[in-house]
Amino acid sequence: MGISRLLLLRIIPYMDGLISMDELSSQTGISISVCNAMLNELVSNGIGSMEGEGYVRFTHMDKINAVVLAMRLNASMDEVARVLHWKDFEMLAAEILEANGYSTARNVRVRARLGLVRGSRTMMEVDVVGLKYVDYRNTALLIDCKHWHYISTSELARVCEKQVIRARAFIAERMDVDDAIPAVVVLNDTPSLIDGVPIVPITRFREFLNELYSIIDDLNVVRRLELEG
Repeated sequence: MGISRLLLLRIIPYMDGLISMDELSSQTGISISVCNAMLNELVSNGIGSMEGEGYVRFTHMDKINAVVLAMRLNASMDEVARVLHWKDFEMLAAEILEANGYSTARNVRVRARLGLVRGSRTMMEVDVVGLKYVDYRNTALLIDCKHWHYISTSELARVCEKQVIRARAFIAERMDVDDAIPAVVVLNDTPSLIDGVPIVPITRFREFLNELYSIIDDLNVVRRLELEG
């Protein structure tokens, strides 16, 4: 039957662990036969896995992949925002970091200096921080999660600039951290680099972490020694 964007958007909010076909049909108002056909299509596209008779299991990554699929089917920004909460996005980023050996913290507040007025500081928040000890250095990866459907290049540049400010503030407060790497994780499929800050699609975040130390010379790394120097 193919995958209907509208039906997919009705199913996405219930992609949370194990759910029965009957419950999914009841919650979404979609007939069991259509639910079954849709789920078979999703599983064949690598989203979800059948468990036993009449049950399907979804992970956080499945939910993100389903949202990306909906976007490819021309879901609007408003439609995406209604089915994907920003907490889902942050949670998935943290899970991927932990699976790659990082310890994580979410919604970390730092006091950053903005502007030229001496002593003028404001509180800023880092969505997700991943910490890992690599090559005798304690490295922090600071993630800003943007689950917007569309973001302009100029807006992304401002986001990256603020993330560098957060990285400098974070490393100034954390004496146990040697390096801080600011990064932005987004929903869209196109990776990029703005002033040394990587823009990483969530679907490629694992790949980015695997390649991080082979591309680190291209990144804007905030180093404690440089700040203290």
